[in-house]
Amino acid sequence: MPPRKRDALPKTRTEDEWRALFEVIDTRYPTQKRNHALLMLMWMLGLRVGEALALQVADIDFDLEKVAVTNGKSGARVVPFPGTTDRRNELVSALQRWLQVRSEWNPPSAFVFVTRTGEPLTSSAVRRSMLVYGERAGIGHVTPHMLRHSCATDLLAHGASPLGVSRVLGHRNVGTTLSVYAWAADQHAREAMSKR
Repeated sequence: MPPRKRDALPKTRTEDEWRALFEVIDTRYPTQKRNHALLMLMWMLGLRVGEALALQVADIDFDLEKVAVTNGKSGARVVPFPGTTDRRNELVSALQRWLQVRSEWNPPSAFVFVTRTGEPLTSSAVRRSMLVYGERAGIGHVTPHMLRHSCATDLLAHGASPLGVSRVLGHRNVGTTLSVYAWAADQHAREAMSKR
C-alpha cells in the first residue's frame, strides 16, 4: 500500500459536533433509537460501518464490557467499551434501549442492527441517515468513516498508544495507524495551539 499523502488529513469532527449530531436524533422513535445506538457504537469504538452492521447480538458482552468484531477487514478482534464511566454508561444505555426495541420486533436474524421487517440494516441507509443528521445538526456532510477517524484521532490526541489504537481499529500493522492518525493528531494539536 502506498504511503498516505501527508497533506490529506482524515476528515473528522469535534466531540461537540458529534454530540450535536446525536442531539438531533429523536430517540422517541424505534428506528431512531437504532440509529443512535449504531452511530454511538461506531464513534466510541472506531468501528467501520460494515463491521458494526455485521455484529450479532452475542458479539456484545455487557458483563465483560467488550464487543467481538468478527467480520473485520483484517480479521477478528475484541474492542473494549470506553474506559471513562460517563462514556461507557452512555454507550451501554444507547445499546440497551435499542436492544429492547429489537427484542420487541423479534427479528428472524441475529444481527444487532435490523429494520422493522427484520432485514439487516444497509450501509447506504446509514449514510443517508447521517447526511440528514449532519444537516440538521448544522455540521454539514458527515459519513460513517468520519466517526472512525474521529475516534482514532481523539484516542491519540488524549495519549493512547499507537499500538493500542491500532488494535482497536483492527489495523494489521501499527504503521498504518501511525502514518494516518498520529500525524493527524499532531496536526490538530498544532492547529489548536496556533489559535492560543
